[in-house]
Amino acid sequence: MDKIFLLRHGMRLDLEDEAYWRHYAKRIDDTPLSANGIKQAQETAELIKDEGIKHIFASPFFRTLQTANIIAEKLDLQVNIEYGFMEQLAEIWFSAFPEIIPLEEAFEIFSKINKDYKSFVMPSFPENVSKVDVFNRVGKTLEHVFEHYHEPILIVGHGASVWETTRNLWEKGRANEYPPEEYNQKMCALHKFTLQNGKWELALSTTDHLSYVDTW
Repeated sequence: MDKIFLLRHGMRLDLEDEAYWRHYAKRIDDTPLSANGIKQAQETAELIKDEGIKHIFASPFFRTLQTANIIAEKLDLQVNIEYGFMEQLAEIWFSAFPEIIPLEEAFEIFSKINKDYKSFVMPSFPENVSKVDVFNRVGKTLEHVFEHYHEPILIVGHGASVWETTRNLWEKGRANEYPPEEYNQKMCALHKFTLQNGKWELALSTTDHLSYVDTW
């Protein structure tokens, strides 16, 4: 494996429809993408369609599966649901393990999900606010991925899990608790890592491909 792509999910519906989304949400912890988020996923798929990605991993939340499925349709790949890349399970965000879409329902909605894939890691609730638990969790997940997969991959996660995956890969990221200036934290920001002299280097961190960039 000489390339890894990390992607935060697209724009969340709850951040664009704060007044009403809870009135029709099926699961409060599991917001879907907004219309802008769907378009962001489509634009990202167009950007990476020729990058030679062979495997896609996604957090089990609806918004990450939605983002990954849109890309998988473009790349004609399956999506592996990996709990090791899920959102940080901090008590400041959740009062218990979040209620997210069940696998059976996800299989019905998202055509590209790999029904045979078994998640390498299952996080425990709660995780500490300092993100140490997330760093260790995604590190363990990466070890399993590297052991079983040897071609370029895409990982679709969340702000915390994508950054902590970055810190596991990138020496400069590991030295920083918070992202440096060259790391783009926006939704649907794409991060490309290439293996150079045995080290993962950040080759690209961008939202330039997006027609809409969030202000959060």
